Amino acid sequence: MLAFARWFFALLGGLLLGAGLTLHGQVAFARYVKKEVDGTFFLWRAIGEATFTFQGGETQMALAMGTVPDEALKESDRAAWVLVIVGGLIALTAPLLRGSKVRSAK
Repeated sequence: MLAFARWFFALLGGLLLGAGLTLHGQVAFARYVKKEVDGTFFLWRAIGEATFTFQGGETQMALAMGTVPDEALKESDRAAWVLVIVGGLIALTAPLLRGSKVRSAK
């Protein structure tokens, strides 16, 4: 039973840690794309938004990511940090689990 608990805590911690790191990457990418869209000449951006349906997938994604509010990115960044910290703590508790020292008397 103890081996299963160690395995479970290591797996759960690793999943949460990985989810947090993935969310960090997505937030960093969203900030980069938002900065690139904001740095684009306003006329090109207006033409891209007017012809949104006819644009390619990359352009559509960039234009959509450019409209994400900064508050949403900030909250997503906080959630990513919480996932990383909680996942790391859970993963570190896995090897610290000990069995009971109670022995049966003969």
